[in-house]
Amino acid sequence: MPVLKFRSVEELNQPRWREPGDPELYRALREIWEFSRKTSNIRFRPGVYKFRSVEEFDSNRIRA
Repeated sequence: MPVLKFRSVEELNQPRWREPGDPELYRALREIWEFSRKTSNIRFRPGVYKFRSVEEFDSNRIRA
């Protein structure tokens, strides 16, 4: 990941938008997903499930 340099605090607060279809957008999303996968210890079974309560949902999570 590159180091970004800013000339002022105003530049720092400006959002860095990427246009749809920009390859950098996909790279940034991939990095975010990879980071969240590495830092989260919660895994979910594949598929779509209905739960009757939060407790039932919690009992079906897979701890990594």
